Amino acid sequence: MRELRLAAAPNGDLILATLVDSVRAHSRKGVFTAREVFASRWTAGRWVPLGGALNYDRPRPASTLDLALDRRGTPVLAWNENYGDNDIIVFRAYQGGHWTDWRARYIGDDLPYAARTRGVAAWNGEPVIAFGEWLRKPDGSQLTVRTWQTNTWQRGPRFNDVHAFSRSPAIALDAAARPVVTWIQGDVLSSNLLAARWTGQAWAPLGGPLNRRARTYLASPRLVLDAGSRPVVAWMEDQGGQDTLYVSRWTGRQWLLLGGAVSQGFSSAPSLALDPQGHPVLAWVEEHGNLGRIRWARWNGRAWQGSAVQNLDAQHDARSPAVVVTPTGRVLLAWREDVGGRYQVQVRAVRP
Repeated sequence: MRELRLAAAPNGDLILATLVDSVRAHSRKGVFTAREVFASRWTAGRWVPLGGALNYDRPRPASTLDLALDRRGTPVLAWNENYGDNDIIVFRAYQGGHWTDWRARYIGDDLPYAARTRGVAAWNGEPVIAFGEWLRKPDGSQLTVRTWQTNTWQRGPRFNDVHAFSRSPAIALDAAARPVVTWIQGDVLSSNLLAARWTGQAWAPLGGPLNRRARTYLASPRLVLDAGSRPVVAWMEDQGGQDTLYVSRWTGRQWLLLGGAVSQGFSSAPSLALDPQGHPVLAWVEEHGNLGRIRWARWNGRAWQGSAVQNLDAQHDARSPAVVVTPTGRVLLAWREDVGGRYQVQVRAVRP
């Protein structure tokens, strides 16, 4: 088990997507590990597979799994498959009881930066992606939102400074399908975290940088919208040489930092959701030596309520946390954990 994603549908069903090692295979480049994508739905108290392996071509290296649900709960998947020296992004959606055949929609680029620099949302069963492209002239990068229209990917106006190196876009859609984005801009050790909203005519910046310290190391921004379409953003920021987790909410006028640092140790891989009251719920990995330990916390309106380590065994490595909140307010946490030398998926309902 290499990667997993978890999402909660409006009716309370859960969708779990996984990326799993399959076989060792050969190519002109040598031996590689093929990987396959699967999806399942938790409904009526059991996991129901949604078809078999979803890759268009097998065996094939695969990575960078994304899962998004539209407002009706339609799952949309995106992942990377490697063809020789190039990564391509492929897509599928589960519509009418079947997975779409969208192999013609692939996006290819000869630069891994571009193929893996994206955020994925869904609208009416279709993917909406924030996508990064490396520019050779001028020396920088371009972040745009793409939608599939008239049998091709349509690129909207860029939302970043084209002269700066930008990365790690995240995207969410408001009730009118207008995107809100956040991204990291600047040199790796001297970056800012920025956000913008599409007005229907242009990109409107949402305040200034979110990071606590200007121009510093940042990673892994996560973005969700509350019931009023106001963004809540989580990210990792260097604090004394340690990757530390923070969360801010857009009030409509400015960014409000919710408490102080959420994490205590060196942290990574945050996952963000909102409960029915609009309070953020987080899950992340905290590193202890070579072991990853899963933690989660909820904002109660005044402070962060933390949790104990969630691993089945705190002495076993755990990775890839994903937290969701059902419409009834139930918090569910998924991760992968080393059990007997193999990573297996764990899913449980949790409470502080």
